[in-house]
Amino acid sequence: MAERVGIPAARDSRGRRYGRAAIDAVPPPFEAYKPLHCGACTTAVIAVPSYPRRTPNGGTTQVIAFYRLTGNGGHDPGCDYDFKNRAENLIRDSRGTLVKDGEDYELRLPDPDTIEPPDPRPPGNPGEPTARLSVTTSNHTLVPALSTAAAILRLLREFDDDPDAARRFRARYAGKKLRWNQFCRHATEAAAIAAHLERPPKTRHPLAVHGTVRDIGTAHSGNTQQLRDEHEDYLDHAGERRRLRIVVRSKNPNTFTDVHAGDRWLGYGHWRLWLAPRAPIAEIQLWIEGPWSLATWR
Repeated sequence: MAERVGIPAARDSRGRRYGRAAIDAVPPPFEAYKPLHCGACTTAVIAVPSYPRRTPNGGTTQVIAFYRLTGNGGHDPGCDYDFKNRAENLIRDSRGTLVKDGEDYELRLPDPDTIEPPDPRPPGNPGEPTARLSVTTSNHTLVPALSTAAAILRLLREFDDDPDAARRFRARYAGKKLRWNQFCRHATEAAAIAAHLERPPKTRHPLAVHGTVRDIGTAHSGNTQQLRDEHEDYLDHAGERRRLRIVVRSKNPNTFTDVHAGDRWLGYGHWRLWLAPRAPIAEIQLWIEGPWSLATWR
C-alpha cells in the first residue's frame, strides 16, 4: 500500500498559515489556536510530527512532518492540496503519457531519438492545463511526455518535494521501470549525473534534468545556441579535477528565443558527458532540435 502523501501547510483558527517546520517546533506555534484547517481549503486537519519509518531492507528513514485529514474527511472541491485529485488532473492533461497503476502514476517515455515536433493542442480542449501547472516554451507546443514531466515536477514542489509524493510517480522506458529520482534529476546532482553517463551505454537510460538558467548565448563554434545552468560542480577524471557544468545546445536559432536568465528549465533526452581536450572543463550536454523539447517556466 502506498504511503499517505501529507498536506504541506495548514491554517489555525486565526487564519495564520504554517508549513511543515512548525509541527516539530517546541511548542508548536499553533498549539493555542486550534483547530487547524488545510492550508488550501476549509477541511479540518491534524499535525503529524516527523518520525522514523522502517524500510524493506531493515533500515530506517525519517518521515518529514505533515498535516493530514481527520477521520474520513475530504478536501473541498478544487483544493490545491488534494494530491489524488491533482494527480488525476495530470493524467487528464497528459495526452496519454501518464497512466495510473494501482495507487501509483507511470509516465510513458518516448525514445528521444524519435521525437518530432508535436501537433498543437486543439483550441478549447477541456483537458487544457490550469494556469497553476502551465509549462510553456513561448508559443510552441511541448512534446507531451516532457510537458507532463514538468507538470509532475511542479506538483511535487508544491508538496515540498515530499519523498512519499515522489514515490507515487515513476517512469517507464523501453519496458524498464524507473523510480522518479532515477529518471528526473536536479542540476545540483551534476556529479551523480556524470557518474551515470560514464556507465556503459547499454546500462543507461534517458534522463530528465532540470535547473535554473544562468544565461543564454552562442557556443564557440558560432552556429550553436546554448543554455547554461547556474549550478557548477567539479569532476575528478583520470587524475585531473575538472570544472563541471550542465549545458543544453541546439542549432535551431529559435530554440531559446523566449528563455531568460533565472527561468526554470527541464530537458529530456540522451545526455552525454563531454570532456574538453585542452582545458580542465567537463560538460553534461543535451542536444535538442527545437523549443518543443525544452520546458521552461518562471
